[in-house]
Amino acid sequence: MTSRPPVKRHYFRDFWSFAKPYERPLRLVYILYFLNSVLNLVPAMSVRYYIDLMFLGRPVKLFGWSIPSMADHPMKDKLVFSACFLLGATVIIVVANVIGVAMWRHGTKSVESMVFDIKTTIHHHINKLSLGYFNSERVGTIMTKAVGDVGNVSNLLRSSFNLTYAGVQFILAPVLMITLSPMLFLIVLIPMPLIGYAFYAIRRKLKPMYRTQRDNESIIASQIQEVLSGIREIKAFNMESRSATQYREVNRRYYRMQKQIMRVFSVNHQLQYGSRDFGIVLLAVLGGVCMFHGIGGVTVGKITSAMVLSSYFYNPLSQFLGFYDVVQRGMVSLERILDFLNEVPDVRDQRGAAECDVKRVAGAIAFDHVTFSYEPGNTVLDDVSFDVKPGERIAVVGPSGSGKSTLLSLLLRFYDVDSGTIRLDGRDIREYTQMSLRMAAGIVFQDTFLFYGTIRDNLMFVNPRKTEQDMFEACKAANIHDTILSLPERYETRVGERGVKLSGGQKQRLAIARVFLKDPPIVILDEATSAVDTKTERLIQEGIERMLHSRTAFIIAHRLSTIKTCDRIIVLGNRRIAEMGSHGELLARRGIYHELVESNKL
Repeated sequence: MTSRPPVKRHYFRDFWSFAKPYERPLRLVYILYFLNSVLNLVPAMSVRYYIDLMFLGRPVKLFGWSIPSMADHPMKDKLVFSACFLLGATVIIVVANVIGVAMWRHGTKSVESMVFDIKTTIHHHINKLSLGYFNSERVGTIMTKAVGDVGNVSNLLRSSFNLTYAGVQFILAPVLMITLSPMLFLIVLIPMPLIGYAFYAIRRKLKPMYRTQRDNESIIASQIQEVLSGIREIKAFNMESRSATQYREVNRRYYRMQKQIMRVFSVNHQLQYGSRDFGIVLLAVLGGVCMFHGIGGVTVGKITSAMVLSSYFYNPLSQFLGFYDVVQRGMVSLERILDFLNEVPDVRDQRGAAECDVKRVAGAIAFDHVTFSYEPGNTVLDDVSFDVKPGERIAVVGPSGSGKSTLLSLLLRFYDVDSGTIRLDGRDIREYTQMSLRMAAGIVFQDTFLFYGTIRDNLMFVNPRKTEQDMFEACKAANIHDTILSLPERYETRVGERGVKLSGGQKQRLAIARVFLKDPPIVILDEATSAVDTKTERLIQEGIERMLHSRTAFIIAHRLSTIKTCDRIIVLGNRRIAEMGSHGELLARRGIYHELVESNKL
C-alpha cells in the first residue's frame, strides 16, 4: 500500500508554523542587525568631513550647519579635532560591536530553537507515518531529509540575518553616496550591468542543479545505509567489489554535478569581484578627473568616502552571490522537508477515536469479510472471515506469501483493510486510537530488533512504570534471567547495534520478557522460534507457554510442535482461508494442512 502524494501547500505558510513562536525575538534580531548595519556606515560617511575640514580650506555643511575649516588652524587645534573625531568614531564602533554581539547571541538562540522544533517535528512525523510509506521510500533518503536538509535550513536561517545586514547597507550606501555627489554615484553604477547579468545567470542555473544534488546525496546515504545493514551478506557472497562499483557510480554522478555547480559559482564569483574592483578603480580615476575640472563639486573627502561607501555597495552584491548558494541549498532542503511533513499517513485515527482500555479487553477478535492489497490489483487477502474467543490460541499457517504476517499486521492497524471489518470485543478497531489499540497487543517477531543501549533499556522502554523486580520476574518467566546474570555487566550489558552482541535465542527470550513486562491481553508470535536450535527452542517455548496463559494468541510458525497445541489452526491459501480446525481435524481432512505436515514443511 503506497502512501498518498504530498499535499501541495504554500511553503512559506508551512514554514511560518515553525517561525511564529519566535516572532518577537526574531523581530528584535532583525532590528539589531539593521542598527548594526547603519552604525557601520557612519564612520565611512564621516571620513569625508574629516578630510575636507582638515585639508580643503573652506567650510563644510553638515545638516544645514556650516562647520569652519581646520586647514588654517594651528597644529594643536588640528590634533584636538583629530582626537575628538577618533574618539567619536571609536564610540560608534564600540556600540556597533556591542549590538553585534547581542544580535549574534539572540540570532543563534532563535535559529537553534527553530531547528530543534523542526528536528522534533520530523522525528514525530516519522513515527506517525504508516508502514506503507517506509515500504516504498529508502531509509537513506529519509535520513538525508532529517539530518542534511535540516542543516541546510539552519544555514539558510542564519544567512537571512546576514542578508538583512547586507541588504540595509546595499540600500543606504547609494543614498549616502548620492548625498555626497550624484556624479560619483553614477560612476559607481558603471559596472552594475555586468554584476546584474552574473547574478541573473547564477540564479537561473543553480537551483535545478541543487535539487539534483540533494537527490544524489539521498541516494549516496541510501547506498551507505544498505551496505551497513547488509554487511554480513556482502561479505558472505563476496560482493565487496560489486558494492564498491555501485557506490562509485553514484558518487561519480554527485562529483560531476558538484563540479558543474562549482564551475558556475566560481566563474560568476570572479566576475562579481572583478566588477567590484573595476568600479573602485573607475571611481578613483574618474572622480579625480571630476575634482580637477570642478565637476559636480567633487572633493578629496567625497572621493575617499565614496570609495569606502562603494565597498558597502559592491560587497553586498558579492555577498548575495554567496548567500544565493546558501539560500538555494536551504530552499531546496526546506521544500524537501515540508513535502515530507505533508505526507499523509495511510492509517489515521478517526475524529473522536476512543481510547482502548487495555485492562478491560477480553480478547475476542473477529475478521468480517476482510479484503486487503498492498497495491491496487494485487490482492493479498480476499474475503477473510473468522472469530476468535477470548483466551483462544490460534495458529496461522500457509505457504510463503500467503498473507500470514499481513493478517496480523491488519489486526494491529499497521495497514487498514480495503473492505470488511476487524473487531475487538465487538467494536471496529478503527474506532480506537492506534496507540491505545497497540497497547493491547504484545508481539514477538522472528527477527527481534534491539535498540542500541543496555539490556535494561531494551526491556523497560515498553513499560517504564514497571519496577526492577517486575523486570527480574519477566526475565525469569522468559528463561533469560540466569543468562543475563552470567554476563559481566548483567542488566547493564550493552547489546550493540541491533543487538549484535547477543545470540538469536537470547534476543528472542528478551523479546518474550518485554511482552511479560507489557502484560497485554493479546499476544502475537511471528515465527518466534524458526531460527534457533532445539535446546534454545525448548527454553523459548517454556517462556511462551507461560506468556500465553489466559491470553488470546496468534501464532505464525513452521514448527509442528508449536502449532499442534493450538486450539485452532487457520490455513491460508490462494488469498483466502483454505482450511480451519484443530490439528487432528485438519489431518483427518487430508487437505492442504495434511500436505504441509507430510512434506515436512511444518
